[in-house]
Amino acid sequence: MKKLRVTAVAAILAIGLSRSVAEAQSQEADVKALLQRIEDLEQKVKILDRKRELDGEAATEKTKTTPIVSLGAGGLAVRTADTNFVLRLRGYIQADGRFYPDDDSPTGSRNDTFLLRRVRPIFEGTVFDKFDYRLMLDFPSGSPSTAGNNAYVQDAYVNYRPFSELQFQIGKFKEPVGLERLQSGANLLFIERGYPTQLVPNRDVGAQLQGDLFGGWLNYAAGIFNGVANGGSGDNEQADDDKDFAGRLFATPFVKSDNDWLRGLGLGVAGTVGDQQGALRSFVTPGQQTFFSYITGAGTLAAPNVTADGDIWRISPQAYYYKGPFGIFGEYVIASQDVRRSAGASTFETLRNTGWQVAASWFVTGEDNSFKAVTPRKPFTWGGEGFGALELTVRYGQLDVDDDTFPLYANPATSASKASSWGVGANWHLNRNIKLSLNYEQTEFDGGTSAFLENGEKAVLTRAQFSF
Repeated sequence: MKKLRVTAVAAILAIGLSRSVAEAQSQEADVKALLQRIEDLEQKVKILDRKRELDGEAATEKTKTTPIVSLGAGGLAVRTADTNFVLRLRGYIQADGRFYPDDDSPTGSRNDTFLLRRVRPIFEGTVFDKFDYRLMLDFPSGSPSTAGNNAYVQDAYVNYRPFSELQFQIGKFKEPVGLERLQSGANLLFIERGYPTQLVPNRDVGAQLQGDLFGGWLNYAAGIFNGVANGGSGDNEQADDDKDFAGRLFATPFVKSDNDWLRGLGLGVAGTVGDQQGALRSFVTPGQQTFFSYITGAGTLAAPNVTADGDIWRISPQAYYYKGPFGIFGEYVIASQDVRRSAGASTFETLRNTGWQVAASWFVTGEDNSFKAVTPRKPFTWGGEGFGALELTVRYGQLDVDDDTFPLYANPATSASKASSWGVGANWHLNRNIKLSLNYEQTEFDGGTSAFLENGEKAVLTRAQFSF
């Protein structure tokens, strides 16, 4: 009996031991399978991580070559990721109205009219990082095509800037002389520029060195140009072989100062010297009506003709000041020109005309005034709180014709010897792109016997401008 019990216990122990071994073997197999799965998952994770790295590298390489396109209030821009190549499409349109309350004649020289004053598409940008370019055309109403394309091609130049202190510009652009002339037509304080602008060159073809010195507070420009008449533009030189030299220094000595009362001060002087032959331009009022013209004709005793013939020089001191919402600028120009009167025989004279103006503005809505464009703090929204920016303006200026001009070089009956104008206005900047302007300009003349010159001019000018 005892032996039977021992045998039974041994059998039970053997069975239990075999089960433990089997269970251990099964568990070991499960562990191995689990470890294999973990290893497989780790391999897959490594593959996914590497794929993500490759995708990231590919995306990074793609961003280096994919152009970036942006569209906003400043126009349409396309550029490479490294900004080495940039193209910007901008422009502005000005729709004006001119009204003359004292002109009762329906066929008079001062007809009320609406017109497109400027229609200017602008293409500008950069190539190879250091070469800036600009092409600006103009399609205003009433400007016929000319052999020189002067009415259509306004700017067409390339500017190479290896350093901000030394830049080289070549092509057609504004000569660096008149203060208000150098201001963009989209940023003018008044609808039409003042008298000094009529005595300085506009756009001309040439080459110019320019740059900013001493941390940007001194700007210089010096160039050689074909040469144009006072207030004129040109694409090519057809009257003579001589060239004009133009230069300008303009300082903003306190531009980086902590003193708010000095930071907005700018002072400068500019001028030209050269030799010119060819036609002379007339002078106009702020209402764009001619009040002075040189005698023109066939060059005979019965029909004399007056042209430029000899030395020409101009000098223009200029300044501006801006503090908070207030701004003021002024400039003075002396323009000396040798002229010829052909009437069978020829007579010569050196005539010196002068022009000056002072203009000021104040932003009622509190924006910081500037020589450049101003962006409203709260753009206009219909029915909302945004009103835009309201700017009030005032100006006084004169153009004085040399007394030696009369009577041989201009008709004293039909041309005034001096024009004095004052004006007031308002500019409503609805937003960065839309501006509405209203001006009242009044002009009185010295000299002349025509009804227009004796009575003076009163002009109401309006403008709706869209720029982008």
